[in-house]
Amino acid sequence: MQIKLMESIDGIQIDQIIGVTERGTLWRATRRRKNDRIVRIIDPRFCDHRFRQALTNLSNLQYPRMLRIVGQGWAGVHFYIEYLADSSWETLEDHFNRLHWRMCLQVVDQICEILPQWSNSPVHPLGLNALNIIMVKDFGHFLPWLLPCPSLKYSSPCDLFGINSSIISTIAPEVIRGVTSTERSQDIFALGTLAMQALGCSAVRQVTTDEDRVEAQACGALFVCDMQPADIEDFLFDVGALKLLIQVIKHFSHISPDARPMDAAELRTASRSAFEATKPGILALEYVKQQDSRRALKILEWGFETIGENPTDRILAATICERIEEFSQALKHLDQAVEITPGDLELCWRRCDLRWYLYQKLPPLLAGEPDPEGDLLIKDLNWLKLSEMNPTQKNEPHKRLSTIYRRRHNLPSAAQELFDAIELEAADMEALYLYAQCFKDMKKLDEFTQILHEAYRRLDRMVKTELMSEREAQVWREQFNTL
Repeated sequence: MQIKLMESIDGIQIDQIIGVTERGTLWRATRRRKNDRIVRIIDPRFCDHRFRQALTNLSNLQYPRMLRIVGQGWAGVHFYIEYLADSSWETLEDHFNRLHWRMCLQVVDQICEILPQWSNSPVHPLGLNALNIIMVKDFGHFLPWLLPCPSLKYSSPCDLFGINSSIISTIAPEVIRGVTSTERSQDIFALGTLAMQALGCSAVRQVTTDEDRVEAQACGALFVCDMQPADIEDFLFDVGALKLLIQVIKHFSHISPDARPMDAAELRTASRSAFEATKPGILALEYVKQQDSRRALKILEWGFETIGENPTDRILAATICERIEEFSQALKHLDQAVEITPGDLELCWRRCDLRWYLYQKLPPLLAGEPDPEGDLLIKDLNWLKLSEMNPTQKNEPHKRLSTIYRRRHNLPSAAQELFDAIELEAADMEALYLYAQCFKDMKKLDEFTQILHEAYRRLDRMVKTELMSEREAQVWREQFNTL
């Protein structure tokens, strides 16, 4: 029946129900083939002159981060409000369900920040709940916007039947009891409840009927604010900033209006502190200081799985793994870090150095045998050859590539890399020695002899120009003599 009713709204196609709020039912809608409308349908009993006048005042101006009202009026016997959502969006409820609780805390911070501007509008109280607030995507980031609507005058708590617990829980208990309180105090209560929901607190299990739900909220007992029933991981229960946040939320959602704070500052500070204190990297470093590296790694892995990738934490995880000599795991973390920041030269070198260290420990390779680790190294080293490097490293990729090709029994390619290495660093006697060795192994004796003569010539010249001591030069001559 509701869908037929709403299809009678001129030019609006109703698509899908969003949910039932304390200020009517919200629907996704389309106008002129654009799926950019939200429609609120309100029972006519609550649309008296006071309500309609407040809505007119609200519609005349645009307020910060409040969705614009672009239509209102009667649809049959029901009243509707039409909002324009000209960017992709989702309800705060869906946003909370989709994100880890730490990310939800950031949304609470954003709501605290915008609250003073919302409070300057004609909407009193604001009706802060997980459906009246939507998250609108702006330049890749979601920000909270309010669906503005004047409050409704309920004659009985029974008028709230049919509304789910998450919405009922944001209505201040004194409102349900019919006790007078300030609109600001009601907003503060709703904000505290939203913070509970951000942490994953849910309604008490035994509340199943409309009567029980409304009665529990009138007593301030519908939601329980504690770490245990929330989504907070048990290994975080001892974090002081989280304990303080729980106390602040209880302060905001106190059953007595007079006990609540006057503004959102305390909650904003507490939510920010809890977010910072539970950063995986910060927690992991604390365990590293306690010489509990494995627990630090578990914390970091928790962060990757639940919160997302972070190059700084990946590098920290690699460092811890190297410290406890779990080099293969360290390499996996560095692989992830490079994938996030592919242009970081220092990080690429570090990954290459570790892969090179592990590669040198591999057993000899049979001719034609697959060499996946070598393939990865070749890719890295060829990239590093083209990058801007420290002058002391500029021929290092060529020397390492030559070793990979030798392991693969590809002596011509190894020789070519060493030739390039010598061209870059004429004084690199190690590269020249390996170059001569390649030609000896290829049984190209004429070229081998020429390289030896060139090596002796270079050594004599380096001694003469004081780039090398005579003693050091003699050590190299003896090495070349043994080839």
